[in-house]
Amino acid sequence: MNTKFAAIAALSALTLAAIAPQAAAADNGFYLGAGITKSEFDVGSASDSLDDNSFKVIAGFRALDWLAVEANYIDLGSDSAGGDSLDAQAITVSGLLIAEFAVIDLYARLGMANWKLDAEFQGFNASDDGWEPTYGVGIGAHFGSLGLRAEYEQFSVGDAYDMDVNTVSLSFTYTFL
Repeated sequence: MNTKFAAIAALSALTLAAIAPQAAAADNGFYLGAGITKSEFDVGSASDSLDDNSFKVIAGFRALDWLAVEANYIDLGSDSAGGDSLDAQAITVSGLLIAEFAVIDLYARLGMANWKLDAEFQGFNASDDGWEPTYGVGIGAHFGSLGLRAEYEQFSVGDAYDMDVNTVSLSFTYTFL
């Protein structure tokens, strides 16, 4: 991952922890959100990885203080390097196991990603899609119905491409009562 983006995500998490005592507890219920992402495509044996900044859209339901179900549309961006290029998107559906500490949430994500990839590698054009397991971790803070969170998510893109997609995101959410 880009170390500058990782440092920004870590600083955001520390800021969340510092302002947490002033916030209110998280609301359970249906929530929507959006965020910015930094995705890195680790391409098999290639010496350089491809990466891009983009966005995600979030829809979820937090049924219990410790459990949520969430769907994300992630525009993984597009990039090119050394004659290779790609453009990718994914829709993920995940369960979130949440550990709540006052207004701070630590969570683990496990689910499935439906990915779509348009690529050109070494002069060959390809378009493919598929389903792969996805997992991740995150930290969030809630201020009543408003939330801010930083997270890391990973999944693979098929055996034919031998590629892992690593995404770091910073998002806002709003919970409807």
